[in-house]
Amino acid sequence: MNYLISGYYGEKNAGDEAILAGILQEIERRDVDARFAVLSFDPADTERRHYSPGRDLRALPTSLRSPSPLRAAMKQADLLISGGGSFLHEADFELHGRSFLLRGGKLRPIPYFLTVVLMARTAGLPVMWYAQGLGPLHTRLARRLVARAGSVSQVVTWRDKESAALAYEVGVRAAVQLVVPDPAYVLISGSALDARETLAAAGLAAMRRYLAVCPRAWLGRSGYLENLGAALEAAAASLDLDILLLPFHELHDPPVCENLAARPGFAGRAHTLPPVESPALLAAILGSAELVVAMRLHGGILSASAGTPAVVIDYDPKTKAFAKQTGQTSWAIDVDDLEDPARADTAPGHGGSIAAGLAAGAQRLYAAIMDTASKLEDRRAALATAVAPLRAEAGRTAQLAVQLASQWGTAAT
Repeated sequence: MNYLISGYYGEKNAGDEAILAGILQEIERRDVDARFAVLSFDPADTERRHYSPGRDLRALPTSLRSPSPLRAAMKQADLLISGGGSFLHEADFELHGRSFLLRGGKLRPIPYFLTVVLMARTAGLPVMWYAQGLGPLHTRLARRLVARAGSVSQVVTWRDKESAALAYEVGVRAAVQLVVPDPAYVLISGSALDARETLAAAGLAAMRRYLAVCPRAWLGRSGYLENLGAALEAAAASLDLDILLLPFHELHDPPVCENLAARPGFAGRAHTLPPVESPALLAAILGSAELVVAMRLHGGILSASAGTPAVVIDYDPKTKAFAKQTGQTSWAIDVDDLEDPARADTAPGHGGSIAAGLAAGAQRLYAAIMDTASKLEDRRAALATAVAPLRAEAGRTAQLAVQLASQWGTAAT
């Protein structure tokens, strides 16, 4: 079958690439003759990252100004897969306001991706929304566009219950709607040898225990990063761990990681990886960590899939949903709490003198890290129990895509 995939690919975000890798892996397991065309913001990057021997994959530019290549791809396809990921949102509304939908003369994500969906349906091509996240949605126009495009699609699958509830609220009435796990849960980790070599190149000594951190910039704020750094300094000292900072977005995250690594309190404990192109290798690196502090959603998902518990920095509905889905809500810290500079009255129970003087949010983060470290085996066991059904269900989502493409291909012939 021929699969046309539309998502936030080629934007140098390892989380989105992990989604695509999971989709390709699971569809190929069920359709040995699968052929893929992927809409990408950087086609050469997508073809390089996702090359594997025997895989039939080509990437196409995303531009709608010259839609002929896209229309031609739709004529050859048996199914349009929209997703996965959470690009249907207005999360930066407070920065850009109503210009979110059209800014700088260009379509923003919601109108762009839904235009692709509506083009496919106009061409008679079936559409499956694949483990989509949804929201927040602030504008009436965005809500109407989501309702219209979702309602004319054959199958709509949501990444979490909160997205499904919002879809119902705005009026999505697809014939089939399901809640399914993120495709990255089922991604097979890379080799431990490759992970060790990558860590050694970053200056992390062999056999040295480390805490992995997946930070990100957010809405131009800086207070939460200061408190994140302070909490990590205290935790590294208390637990005698190195700190490994992993950039997930190749352009946006390295400055954040480098600034955190430069904090004097780490005293040589902090290491920053250069951007890692392979999601499988990232999963192997996260799987070797003692624990993970994840603000990037797929830092949490890949660590969970690899069996490593996370302390979640909750900045968005999708991170809240992830923490709930994997049973880690008790170790999630709201980013607004970290942003608050107010000082705590007392130091937490673990390593009191080391953590004294931290802001209240930083102390909560420090306490969550210390609690995880003290219950590591229990947390790993609970995480494995939570993730096992997610991995199985993620595979079944791929089977649904193969069945839908097969039905269309049979009908078309």
